[in-house]
Amino acid sequence: MTIVDSLRRARRNSEVSLRDVAQRSGVGETNLSAIEHDRRTPTTATAERVADALGVTFVPVSVRGRTPAALSAAAIAAADDSGDHRLAYRQFIQLADDLIAVDPVTRVILSAEEPERTGKRWDDAVAALVEYRLTEAGAPLPAWVTRRQGNPDVTWEPQRSSRPLPIRADTEKVADPFRRRGILIEENELLSA
Repeated sequence: MTIVDSLRRARRNSEVSLRDVAQRSGVGETNLSAIEHDRRTPTTATAERVADALGVTFVPVSVRGRTPAALSAAAIAAADDSGDHRLAYRQFIQLADDLIAVDPVTRVILSAEEPERTGKRWDDAVAALVEYRLTEAGAPLPAWVTRRQGNPDVTWEPQRSSRPLPIRADTEKVADPFRRRGILIEENELLSA
């Protein structure tokens, strides 16, 4: 995950236009576009001005080799977009593993940055997973998790392999953060072998 990726996600999630960020930061709109599209690398000063304009800050922390939720969500979306449902599901399970493998403070750190919204039900699944893992650790939830409430009236179950499986999830075995969002992933799926 790069600072540019984080800035891009922050801008898109806040629904602020490049023009608005340019005006607030004093960085040209063309320059900002080139930075967001990886055609230009920002200086530290430019990155700081853009971050200030977006109201975000960067804090260097050790994540102990684990992947933050925002980056995992991007990998899940990319795999899903390419039709590799098995990989999308595997990335999701890896996030479950990454969150359980660390102490509660690191769980919060890994979950702090809001993943970019994709409009897919994976958004709800990631929010449910983060809520599930943070709640079991007695840790506070980031605001983005509580905002992503899904739709319990329209259930969704991820495709876990290259072909849909004929066996459906047992709703009695679905943890509450998932059930409330209409996501059918059984609690035992979140345990690594």
